[in-house]
Amino acid sequence: MSLFKPLVLKDTIEIKTTPEKIWEFFINLDKNYKTWHPEDHVVFKWTKGKPMETGSNWYAEETFEGKSKKIKGIIGEVIPNRKIVFKCSFPVTLISPGFEWHIEPKGSNSVFTAISIIKCEGFYRKISNKQMETAIRITKKHLKEEGENLKRILEK
Repeated sequence: MSLFKPLVLKDTIEIKTTPEKIWEFFINLDKNYKTWHPEDHVVFKWTKGKPMETGSNWYAEETFEGKSKKIKGIIGEVIPNRKIVFKCSFPVTLISPGFEWHIEPKGSNSVFTAISIIKCEGFYRKISNKQMETAIRITKKHLKEEGENLKRILEK
């Protein structure tokens, strides 16, 4: 295992909806955030720029296993109805440069993939393997729940 190799965590789910409807949900993320994941999501807001546009700034608060996390960043890349890249700001970038959401059409359905990146997995395992295992477990669970919740909301 390389000390500085990133770990890429992914979760994919097929949703009976169009890419445009998924995109619309994300354009209104400030309104949909808490509904999307009521157990973990606290608040999401656009702090500069327009929703889901390259260069726009965002701020989010989440709770993971009872611990509050405040994250801010910038939208790095946008392909409307297909891809959104969120770049995190310091100090979160020490552990994760960001996350991505991909939307692919599949017949009359869409495939939603959430990707989370953890930097330097091997290095952090050397410091605290138990903490890294916990972070990976929490992130995988969160990605899966977000996909399942998005499916439930959009298939209503």
